[in-house]
Amino acid sequence: MDRRSFMLSLSAAGAAMLLPQAAEAATWVKLGTRKVNGLIDHDRISVGASWGTFDKIRLYVRGNNLWLYDLDIRFSNGSRQDVGVRAFIPQGGHTRSIDLVGGDRFIRSVSFTYGKLPNGAGPTHVEVWGRR
Repeated sequence: MDRRSFMLSLSAAGAAMLLPQAAEAATWVKLGTRKVNGLIDHDRISVGASWGTFDKIRLYVRGNNLWLYDLDIRFSNGSRQDVGVRAFIPQGGHTRSIDLVGGDRFIRSVSFTYGKLPNGAGPTHVEVWGRR
């Protein structure tokens, strides 16, 4: 095998290792953002059925650290799912992937109860992401 063929096959093998990660990352969709206020509070992010169906959600935190206590996920058919999170999420971090009961679902809204830990870095934003 000559050097050119070896380098080409090595590059192809390296690119193939990256494909599953890129495919997984491409399935997550940002559904909404909320600027959270107050040290202990409750907020809601409206989503709507126009976004399509999802099988998992995840919340990201930007700006400050956050204690996330509880999620209440409401679906378009009127059902709901209550998830006790009780987790500390550092600025720039996210929750675990939360499975939606019943398979792929249309999400109407996601409500969450939190405790904000101000660190002087400005406002705190919570983002809801869904996986198709």
